[in-house]
Amino acid sequence: MSSKNIVKGYKGIMDLDLNLVPIAFHKEAVEQHYKDIKEYKIYQAQLPNRLRYENVIPRIEKLRQQDIYANKKRMQEEYDTKSRQYARVRGDFST
Repeated sequence: MSSKNIVKGYKGIMDLDLNLVPIAFHKEAVEQHYKDIKEYKIYQAQLPNRLRYENVIPRIEKLRQQDIYANKKRMQEEYDTKSRQYARVRGDFST
């Protein structure tokens, strides 16, 4: 992929990939992309602070990381519990 055919997006707007757009429509597509970004910025400015993209995404990412940590911890606890149960069945009471 040629990076010269990629127009950068903005926070909640994806990059524009012109590789599959006919050359005749590149200018129009880029203009529309920049228009969409401008409208997006206006829309975001109208939202309350807590609902803006730059404030919502880090909060969701933090929640996701906490969920991953809790899931790993739960799985480790289940593994430890089953290991102790298997040790008892085998007669190995040292664990």
